Amino acid sequence: MRSAFELPLEERDTEIAIAAWKKKAEQFGKPPPIAEFRLTDIENDCFRFLILADLLMSEASVFLAYGSSFAKQLGLPERPSIFIPMLKSLPDRYRFLFAEGCSEAIAQTAPRRFSGEIASAGGSELYRACFMPLKMGVETILAIYGSFNFRFTAAATIGEKRRASRKGEKAAVFGIAGISHQD
Repeated sequence: MRSAFELPLEERDTEIAIAAWKKKAEQFGKPPPIAEFRLTDIENDCFRFLILADLLMSEASVFLAYGSSFAKQLGLPERPSIFIPMLKSLPDRYRFLFAEGCSEAIAQTAPRRFSGEIASAGGSELYRACFMPLKMGVETILAIYGSFNFRFTAAATIGEKRRASRKGEKAAVFGIAGISHQD
């Protein structure tokens, strides 16, 4: 039995976003120009986002667009405001991820993948994200195109899965398989 920490997250969206970026990069160079990505497509792709990244003042970066599921998961307004810095609009627990994701995508001029876990008293959020730079007309500004999603697992569920996993391990040691125990 798999532990709660091995549950696969929906990774197709991050991989689809990266494949789209790579296709545009092959056609137009790295990073591909923002003009090759339509804002309406990003808004229609539920977990996608587009950030205007200020290279001189990273704290001034803002969201240009994001999908509805992205907004709902992070408690953001339906439409982003270009007057609110990205990091201030994000929940505290994900600010480090977006700051690092943008920074690495810009520094490496390549897609950057992230996945991990953020624990809280009520459970854990297992997240997956990708960040990719897009060329703008101004040298001190890049756009960051990406995808983000997380799955919340309640602490009780994690505990149950751990107990079941340990019981399965004990059964396997004694050559017993397929036995399920209830507490």
